[in-house]
Amino acid sequence: MQNNALEKSDFLDSDAVDDQYESLIAAAKIMLVDDEPINTDVLQTYLTGEGYSNFVSTSDSTQAISMMQAEKPDVVLLDLMMPEVSGFDVLQTMRANRSLKHIPVVILTSSDDADTKLRALHLGAMDFLAKPVDASELALRLRNTLAAKAYQHQMVNYDQLTGLAKLDVFIDNTYAVLDALRAEGAMGAALHIHLDNLKTVNNSMGTELGNRFIQLYSRKLESCVRSTNVIRDTFGTDITTTLARTSGDKFSIFLGHLDNPQQAAVLARRIVIDTNEPFNLDGQQIYPSTKIGISVFPDDARDPQQLMNNAETAMAHAKDHGGSEHYAFYSGSMNEESTRILSIENGLHKAIENNELKVTYQPKVDLITGDIIGAEALIRWISRDIGFVSPEEFIPISERTGQIIPIGAWILEQACNQAALWQKQFSIDFKLAVNVSIRQIHDSRMDLTVAKVLEKTGFPASSLTLELTENMVMENAESNIELLHNLKKIGVRLSIDDFGTGYSSLSYLQRLPLDELKIDRSFIEEVQSAENKSPIVRAMVSMAHDLGMTVVAEGIETDVQLNHMKLLQCELYQGYLCSKPVVAKAFTELLQQNYSASQ
Repeated sequence: MQNNALEKSDFLDSDAVDDQYESLIAAAKIMLVDDEPINTDVLQTYLTGEGYSNFVSTSDSTQAISMMQAEKPDVVLLDLMMPEVSGFDVLQTMRANRSLKHIPVVILTSSDDADTKLRALHLGAMDFLAKPVDASELALRLRNTLAAKAYQHQMVNYDQLTGLAKLDVFIDNTYAVLDALRAEGAMGAALHIHLDNLKTVNNSMGTELGNRFIQLYSRKLESCVRSTNVIRDTFGTDITTTLARTSGDKFSIFLGHLDNPQQAAVLARRIVIDTNEPFNLDGQQIYPSTKIGISVFPDDARDPQQLMNNAETAMAHAKDHGGSEHYAFYSGSMNEESTRILSIENGLHKAIENNELKVTYQPKVDLITGDIIGAEALIRWISRDIGFVSPEEFIPISERTGQIIPIGAWILEQACNQAALWQKQFSIDFKLAVNVSIRQIHDSRMDLTVAKVLEKTGFPASSLTLELTENMVMENAESNIELLHNLKKIGVRLSIDDFGTGYSSLSYLQRLPLDELKIDRSFIEEVQSAENKSPIVRAMVSMAHDLGMTVVAEGIETDVQLNHMKLLQCELYQGYLCSKPVVAKAFTELLQQNYSASQ
């Protein structure tokens, strides 16, 4: 650990360094290295008069490095010309030593030689003092050096937005706490905290308000950590805490001297409850979304980095599977899950190159005529290493990693190329629907990508429908409205998929430039007999028609369902009654049969 003279609480920025200079110089440890003891005595006398009182000195330069390692001074005053080990040698050794390389060095020299000074600067010297040393100049140079170190220490080790420690400081502090816990046979826990909706706030309200969001959230976390009397009152223990901002939307807490893991859960629950209160950002009430993973020392891991990794794994589990409390303890089975996720992430990077992705097509059928008028393109992945991977599993991962951008572009081109061939082969206005993710919609190049694919494949924009899920559209609806209008300018149609499973705002729905509404299969499954009234489905069809949209019924499997949707004047359907999704060759055969039957 570094000397406490340079802790965060002593200086928050360069102005604060000036304001607190008196306390700074009183605590600063000054090391003097000069082969002439009289020189160190004179320097120490000068500095004592300026308020310094913490000195380490040596006239034996061979002992300088070992003394620095033991004492960890805040600044070194170093003579250059010394026997056996010169000041240059000391500088070079310091800069090669991880624990000493950042200690500022002020060179003491009687030389005016430019090459000598240049060499010392190259080796990492911060400043020079000419011998014989002037007392006033010494005080000024030392003050500036300490102030610069203080500011550098703050910039390097503490997050400038929140004032919290950064990851490296957190890890170093945790190492020290773990040493104490091992000696005492005590327990600890790492909490990995994710502010889940920061990206949404940044996208919808801008980074300035996003930064304000982070500041308010970090203060709430600090308040939770300070109020660990909740834990102490419950369990009667003296728990130590450390809090850091470890990345943009992630924070970490380490709890030491626990009696049992549930004490960590007490704090996790308190954080979830306290951060569930809304923040006022520019007149809008924004609710933080918090996910927490917990890893226990020594049961789950014995070093800080592994504890952090395990806590992050548990956080991801809480995000994907957590209940109302939004936190999870790490377990070994999560490693298996995270290993599979990593395999999927790695495999997706080469899935296109390895020709592992396939496009299948499910017919879209006219409910009145029974003709196949188009298809929805669906992706399938059979990995060389993993085997078949369900889209429900790999699509969310590809969205999180950004791989959905190249994969989505690939699907679009493959499907448009194939659909253009069917248009030419059967002389029909074949309609194609392709699913897109919110990550693609927010890609600044999305409209350009679609336009290029249409131009390259020769497929008409008016024949292409881009499908988005209801929840995807309604999340950040205001910004999505503009993005969807940009896509409409290309001439494509837009469809809202899985309708009825989300939480659409009707006021937003009528503002979205949608052409088609697809009723989720879960509503169609409820139609089991001709007597079924299905008022919700009826209302959906009526609303869609009033908004000028075509309606597609998904999951039609029986004639009863088909006839019922006809009565409701639904235009199109998809489902196993016609065909499951099939590869292009099999779909061509379906079109041939359909084409022959209609002649």
